Amino acid sequence: MAEKRRRSTGKSTLADVARLVGVSTMTASRALRMPEKVSSDIRERIEAAIAELGYVPNVQARNLASASSKLITMVVPSFVTPGCAAVSEALQAILRPEGYNVMLAEANHSAAGENELIEMLLSYNPAAMVHFNFDNVEAAHRLLSNSGLPVIDIGGVHHDSAGISVGVDYAKAVRLLVQALVEKGFRHPGLLCTQTSNTLFSQLLNGWHSGMLAHNLSPHRVVTSPLPPGFAAGHALLADIQLTWPEIDVLICTAEEVACGAMMACHAAGIAVPSQLAIASIGGGQLSAVCSPPLTTVTLPYGEMGKLAGKRLLAALQGEDPPVWNELPVTLQFRASTEKI
Repeated sequence: MAEKRRRSTGKSTLADVARLVGVSTMTASRALRMPEKVSSDIRERIEAAIAELGYVPNVQARNLASASSKLITMVVPSFVTPGCAAVSEALQAILRPEGYNVMLAEANHSAAGENELIEMLLSYNPAAMVHFNFDNVEAAHRLLSNSGLPVIDIGGVHHDSAGISVGVDYAKAVRLLVQALVEKGFRHPGLLCTQTSNTLFSQLLNGWHSGMLAHNLSPHRVVTSPLPPGFAAGHALLADIQLTWPEIDVLICTAEEVACGAMMACHAAGIAVPSQLAIASIGGGQLSAVCSPPLTTVTLPYGEMGKLAGKRLLAALQGEDPPVWNELPVTLQFRASTEKI
């Protein structure tokens, strides 16, 4: 059966090899690129797994990876994705002193042409690839696994990364906010979730449902929208939310820009914040502190994500085997937008 797979599909990936051996994908990649840095026992087991699975290394990508490139490519859903600028700036602060440059590529929130995008970026001969809050379709995931390049996923930390995952658990962030708001006396929270990656969306809904059910509250007041996470989305959707669920006493938005847009809509409609409707968000940048009233948020450590990702990436580029799961804590910041009056 293994021989048949080897001849017909050739779809086994380096990640499959690593999984069979019980090592990280980076260790398997190192065994192929720098065998002298891997023990003979591991090399033999990896060679046996390659034979069993019929894995065919991507020779072109391996040649690219072996070149002395100083370019790091970073794929983002959109240049206006919340946290994009902070993560990119912090990442470059770590990589630039070591001679690396970061090139940003916008995927436009679409996986349709992702495989072509990854192939195009590989043609630039990068030393590594970074993704910020962007999911890989199966074909692109396989391409990255076969490339032999270090891959860093930043954003929602998860176990399905093509390489190293650095970020926060958004489910924990939502649960923390729900619990704090319920403890303040709110009984009819609603959730507004705008355009985001599948990984983040799954974590957000998981945290929302588990957080609400933990307090015997119904989690049905959820609005999901394909609109980008900006001011316009929050401003446009508030009226429909209040019409559908007039009982909502606090609205949780999955981005601070959306929350501020909803707050502007409240001001325009004569709805007092927070006495008539409280508003909170996930995110927590400078905007949260200066909007009126200041916004209660679960602050996501975007800068720390970028710095840690840079350190993990440098370690991988130097032939080390850094941790593949890197979860950072979040902090809750209460402000006037959820004060009980």
